[in-house]
Amino acid sequence: MPADLLLGWISKCEHKKYRFAMRCSYPCEDARALTTTTTMKRLVYYTVMGPCKWVQLSLHLIRGRSYNLYENEDGSDIILMVGDEIYRERIPAHSWVLAAGNQVFKAMFQGPLADSHKKIYNIPNDPKGFQNLLRWLYRHECGIQSIDSALITLQVAIQYLCPELAEMCVEYIVHHLSVNNVLKVLQEIYRYCPSQQASISNQSDDTISTAPSAPSLEDLEDLTQTYPNHCNMADSKSDQLERSRHTIHNMTQLQDLCDEADLRDPTACCTDLFNACLEVVDRNTQVVLNSELLEELDHSTLELILRRTTLNVENELPLFEALQRWSTAQCKRHKLPLTQENRRHVLGNLLFHINFLQLNNEQLQQTSSLLTADEFNYLSGRIQGHSMNIVPPTLEPHLSKMARPRRHSPARSMQQVTNDKSKKKCNKKKYTRKELMLDIVSCLAVIFD
Repeated sequence: MPADLLLGWISKCEHKKYRFAMRCSYPCEDARALTTTTTMKRLVYYTVMGPCKWVQLSLHLIRGRSYNLYENEDGSDIILMVGDEIYRERIPAHSWVLAAGNQVFKAMFQGPLADSHKKIYNIPNDPKGFQNLLRWLYRHECGIQSIDSALITLQVAIQYLCPELAEMCVEYIVHHLSVNNVLKVLQEIYRYCPSQQASISNQSDDTISTAPSAPSLEDLEDLTQTYPNHCNMADSKSDQLERSRHTIHNMTQLQDLCDEADLRDPTACCTDLFNACLEVVDRNTQVVLNSELLEELDHSTLELILRRTTLNVENELPLFEALQRWSTAQCKRHKLPLTQENRRHVLGNLLFHINFLQLNNEQLQQTSSLLTADEFNYLSGRIQGHSMNIVPPTLEPHLSKMARPRRHSPARSMQQVTNDKSKKKCNKKKYTRKELMLDIVSCLAVIFD
């Protein structure tokens, strides 16, 4: 289709939408709103791509209008009390801005069970992370300046089903990932990878919940049909208990919800970061094991590290020493005497992830502090090549694993890293004819405006 005919068709069919876009554009320069040129360009783009993309343009215009409303009492219709009982912040907000940019807030403020008369909401999230979420919804920007802030914001972004903000947090963490913070990042990211958690039988009980703070719209509609008489009444305890059954309780349920509702999974971006953390641990195993943060790891994350067969260690002694330090710190946290029985109790099966049969007799002597006499004698006999008839029951399920060597891969050179980057550049998406046509149409639209 010729450009002049296409522009005439657009101006005829989309004249009302264009005028609406011009009306919604914020003229203030500080608001960073869409100018006439960029608005027309985006309008042509979304018109050509289809009506479903008009929603994205509307959200962009809403963000332009709401830029100056961030942390502003003018026009605010709700108050958010963010934090716990010890420390809580009061944040004014606008329900229409939050509902337009987030599905969880839409269910909270405009859903079938939403209370239109409620003005104060208690949000049990970290104030810093929740503040970054609000800044994203109002201004489409985020003030992340540290790894701790990025991890807190990532948790809030996953709870409130905001994949764009989660991707921004993950990108910041990847760029600032180092040996000094890899254990902290790995422990947090591991919570968002249910496929990896399924392989670990021992789960920690103090895992922070990352469930969204409101039920899905589908669950709310089903609940409305089941209890039609209770939707317009004041909340009672029985209704709240019934409603709490529709809350998402784990990450697998969250992913199923996103698949059913055709939403983007906010935890999908965590897989690459999780693998990057494991790669750092494999390359710098000795430094990671000597880190003070290792003593603060939970049981499941430490087990994840010990189970890896690609750790860059010469023998198993550094792993045993790290395990001994962790058991000491764990006994202190539980206020237990530092005895062998208590250390074995807090370790559980972690002790048997050490490949004792890969040690020699001199190295095995240094591990006797956590082994019983029967276990030490059996392992010593196996290392010397004797055939041991009686196997201690504690070692029997783990013997095949203890005899398996760790196959660590050598650290990659800078030349290999450079080659990988060049391959990624070569594999970049090419400029398609469709994108070229869209840019030409956008330029023509600006010229003839």
